Amino acid sequence: MIKQFLIACLLPVSNFVFSQVNHWETIVFGTDEWQYFIGNREPAAEWPTPEFAAGGWLSGDGPIGYGDGDDQTVIPPTYAVYLRKKFTIVDKSAIETMIFQADYDDGFVAYLNGVEIGRANIEGNPPLYDTDTNTDHEATLYSIGQVESTILDAALVEELLREGENTLAVQVHNRFGPESSDMTANFYLTLGLNNDTRNYRSTPNWFVEPFENSTLPIVKITTNFTINRVQRINGTLEIVNNESGMNSFFDEGNEYTGSIAVKFRGQSSLGFPKKNYSFETRDAAGEDLDTTFLNFPPEEDWVLHGPFSDKSLMRNVLTMELARRMGQYASKTQYVELYVNGDYQGIYVLMENIKRGEGRVDIARLRDEDIEGDELTGGYIYKIDKDAADWFSNFGVQNNANRKLEYQLVYPDIDKVQPEQFAYIQSYVDSFERAMRNPNLQYGGKSYDEYIDLKSFAEAHLLNELGRNVDGYRLSSYFHKQKDSDGGKIFAGPVWDFNLAYRNADYCNGDATVGLIYYRFCDNNYPFWWDKLFKTEEFTNLTKCRWEELRRGPFHTDSIFAFIDEQVEYLQPALSRNFQKWNIFGRYVWPNPRPLANSYSEEIQLMKNWIERRLNWMDTGVLGDCVIVSTEEVDVEKLFQISPNPASRQLNVQLSDNLRNKEVEIYLSNSLGQQVHQIIVSDNIMLNINDLPKGIYLLNVSVDGQWWSEKVIIQ
Repeated sequence: MIKQFLIACLLPVSNFVFSQVNHWETIVFGTDEWQYFIGNREPAAEWPTPEFAAGGWLSGDGPIGYGDGDDQTVIPPTYAVYLRKKFTIVDKSAIETMIFQADYDDGFVAYLNGVEIGRANIEGNPPLYDTDTNTDHEATLYSIGQVESTILDAALVEELLREGENTLAVQVHNRFGPESSDMTANFYLTLGLNNDTRNYRSTPNWFVEPFENSTLPIVKITTNFTINRVQRINGTLEIVNNESGMNSFFDEGNEYTGSIAVKFRGQSSLGFPKKNYSFETRDAAGEDLDTTFLNFPPEEDWVLHGPFSDKSLMRNVLTMELARRMGQYASKTQYVELYVNGDYQGIYVLMENIKRGEGRVDIARLRDEDIEGDELTGGYIYKIDKDAADWFSNFGVQNNANRKLEYQLVYPDIDKVQPEQFAYIQSYVDSFERAMRNPNLQYGGKSYDEYIDLKSFAEAHLLNELGRNVDGYRLSSYFHKQKDSDGGKIFAGPVWDFNLAYRNADYCNGDATVGLIYYRFCDNNYPFWWDKLFKTEEFTNLTKCRWEELRRGPFHTDSIFAFIDEQVEYLQPALSRNFQKWNIFGRYVWPNPRPLANSYSEEIQLMKNWIERRLNWMDTGVLGDCVIVSTEEVDVEKLFQISPNPASRQLNVQLSDNLRNKEVEIYLSNSLGQQVHQIIVSDNIMLNINDLPKGIYLLNVSVDGQWWSEKVIIQ
């Protein structure tokens, strides 16, 4: 009988003793010679134990498998392969911990001296030889230099390890058995030693030493079962965020500790080895629990975004920041370093999921009883996406009348929405589309611009075009509708999913700096009404004016570059760990355009160069006309006067008679285009500038869409 033991990834984190580790050495390599048994039938029950005599077993150098060109020993297609590797421990007392590392296709169970120490993607105690794995799983060490790790703590080492000879045994199973096109078995065992002795071998070049200090918060997720994309798995969440600014894997979750339910999220990103996660915070009874950490507003629904094809790690973070600087709600973001079941996953972005609520999408709450009158009219959140439509448009997408636009309801949840509410939001969206379809842009006694907030649509357009987002307009495009008594219009947003923007797609001309991505009609599934909007003078002129305004502030080149540089500096201490775990520079990761960056600094420079060229093109390429009176055409001194200039404590702005009593917007911006003062007035004003750093600023004055600017020196 094989003794069963709790696998290492389920042990409390506080038991790990990496702080006492002097150095790391590897005792078993996947490339070593292994004994193996081709599993087209059941092996002897004692096969994982040290006492088993493996007579009749074959031997060969690892990796062992077939079909994908990464195996040293090639075997015929099979249900499973069973492996054994003997190794000798010189001094057991010198070992503080061990790390078992696996690169496999498609699932495995591992044993140390006959006791299970880890498994992935397969059920059964133990699995029979023809047990199928839960899903497909590709080996990745040969392509991106990454393996999965299970940490064995000191108690487990003491329990299982023997002085002298030991046996590591692994059974590897194939998805769909012999019908599968490939299979890989490639396993390593690395020791954490507490002294300077060198009795074993150096670690592989891809080995990431567990670290004790990070300037980023540490997030630790622990589960009892394999995380999947279908259903949420119960687990625990710990967040370490010390006041000192230095955080360790070994610290307890001082920022937050609690129960969660977690699963993989995403669509195309599910094919990447670095997964995205969504999780819900829950109470002890398993009910959803609104909570807060890392200065996020209270909620129960969260996202851990793991940038993989986005080698800058910041394309979504940059877009959210730009949206906030524009005055929109956008998900708060926080870089963290993530461990899942003790396995380091790299740098992630903790984000708010898109939800209704205070501090998130600010719309009225819909209750079950809100099925008539004003209460029925809002608020709602819905999106355009693929493969999970809750309803279809009555009209075809651009250039394809037979392909109907797909809408998904986000709030209320499709499983909780009342029939009257679901019918209402469908009808309202349909009415807007019918207005856009009519030559006079009206339907139901309302003009198209009475259905939607034009400014929000203009801003959504500009963000998508600035990033040349190949998913823009047609995927992950969110909208929300206010209650009628709050205005009743549809707003475009919040923004979401810009990881393939800013020169990060090699299709649909995603890396071009010229032209509108909208006119590429990528996949021909853009909403038809975007094209109708672009043909209305009111919308294009508003868009052009908004672009000119943003270029003096959030979209100023220096402002964008300053934010990028801030993120690079913040991430710098953790970058080497992330890219040692995910060795992707100089390698193609779908859908990176060429040339490929060979380092992080090169990736940042490629992105910044592209952004600068894109901004310059859009200065003339954005559709529409905006009448802006330049300082060369108008005597600014006759419109407003600034005194004193240079200034040190306060700045007086005197408006001319033809500006006075009108609604005038005034803001002061620094050399990066960032607003430091903003006010709407109708008469003379005084700005307190006592706390502003010395330097050159611009005072910008707007009246009825016309802008004037004057340089101000603060000394």
